[in-house]
Amino acid sequence: MNIDGIEVSPLAAESLGVRSLCTLIRTPDVSILFDPSAALAKRYNLEPHPAEYLALQDSLERIRTSVEEADIISISHYHYDHVRPGFTNYLYNFSTQDERKQALIGKVVFAKDNRENINSSQRRRAFFFQKDIKSVVKELQWVDGRQFTFGDTIITYSKPLPHGPEGSFLGYVLATTIEYHGVRILFAPDIQGPIARDSLSYILSQNPMMAIIGGPPIYLSNLGKNELQSALFCLSNLARTISILVVDHHIMRDLKWNDWLCPVLNVAAESGNKTISMAGLAGEDNRCLEAERAELYRNDSPSEEFLKWAQASEDYKIQHMPPL
Repeated sequence: MNIDGIEVSPLAAESLGVRSLCTLIRTPDVSILFDPSAALAKRYNLEPHPAEYLALQDSLERIRTSVEEADIISISHYHYDHVRPGFTNYLYNFSTQDERKQALIGKVVFAKDNRENINSSQRRRAFFFQKDIKSVVKELQWVDGRQFTFGDTIITYSKPLPHGPEGSFLGYVLATTIEYHGVRILFAPDIQGPIARDSLSYILSQNPMMAIIGGPPIYLSNLGKNELQSALFCLSNLARTISILVVDHHIMRDLKWNDWLCPVLNVAAESGNKTISMAGLAGEDNRCLEAERAELYRNDSPSEEFLKWAQASEDYKIQHMPPL
């Protein structure tokens, strides 16, 4: 979608069949690839269906092409559906040990600071990320709370925002605003709604024409009623204010995502705005394959070879590609 000179291209997301929120944003001055990774996970006590693995292959190919073309690679945080792992895992990531190092040779990388406002697991991942790429990248910048100018384009990074509610054990993420000739697009992954009201205030302060938001993980039983109500309140405020609100990611791992989001859709319509998924932004139908996994296994039974692979040990599956 082109918005007054800013081209927004969704590359991977739950509504496109995988865990991700990868997005390429171009202005006439610069192209920025946000969170260039995608992943799968076990769900309903089932390994991903072959259709999900095929979607992961397709997503990673789009991402690889965009990494080559992008001027800047931007990393909001260090979960593996947002940054490629530095090890082999064919079970959920289709990653290899040298993949991310090879992909980032000569690139400019803007990333979440690995020293402050980061939990222990992400700090460890970020340490190895820096270690793997520092000798091959053109430039690595920690960008928390910083602003950069490229011609008529301004890139503004937020201070670290909670990965969900305040005090979340999952740590922090960065939101990013791309501004070109006064038009602003905001990318805010994994804020889970947002749930935190300070995250809502920050997004509203940026006054974006479009915002890409990671919705709440309504499929998780440990997400309380108050947190869900806060996410609904915050998303409704954004839908009332922002012309194009893109809501995707965690929320679409649940079959009832559309029912839960219905009040937000109504608020957007009443306000003359639009709330859509990443698939909708790409002009495609929603394919929430993880949410639909049990149905996929029932209606499109995998081959005996695949089922044999799925029943093997985790160590075996990590080291061996699934037969598709």
